[in-house]
Amino acid sequence: MANQRADPHIVKHTDGYYYFTATAPEYDRIVLRRATTIQGLAGAPESVIWRRHAGGEMGAHIWAPEIHFVNGKWYVYFAAGRADDVWRIRPYVLENASANPLTGTWVERGRVNVPWDTFSLDMSTFVVGGVRYLTWAQAEPGSPRTPTCTWPAWARTRGRSPGRWRG
Repeated sequence: MANQRADPHIVKHTDGYYYFTATAPEYDRIVLRRATTIQGLAGAPESVIWRRHAGGEMGAHIWAPEIHFVNGKWYVYFAAGRADDVWRIRPYVLENASANPLTGTWVERGRVNVPWDTFSLDMSTFVVGGVRYLTWAQAEPGSPRTPTCTWPAWARTRGRSPGRWRG
């Protein structure tokens, strides 16, 4: 479907398009494609919707983006390291209020607060019984294993005003 793209994620939206994102081989940006068929994604133009920071948080190892449409807005969850500590991988989220995620502005909503400040990645979201959940893999402090965590999506993002992030 797309050469040199790890961690692929495809979603079919109610607008009739399939949306595709994946890890870019340089680990420096988030890309998005859209087409009316899954096969069409292979030849669809790729748009860069976000680039890593030059320093600090979100400055390295941009991995495993996932795109979701929640409550009338688009969200991309992704993992990123610090420019000065590339293995300090944590989950982050972007938001776009445009009907077409290839247009409009992608806004950084920040780091998603998870139970431990440890290596974490592969965040996704889903709904069961009317409750939205976040799921991700995270290194448990003091343990050699990396469990998958699932929590109701009441996590707040850093740098945001008080209240719950509901995307």
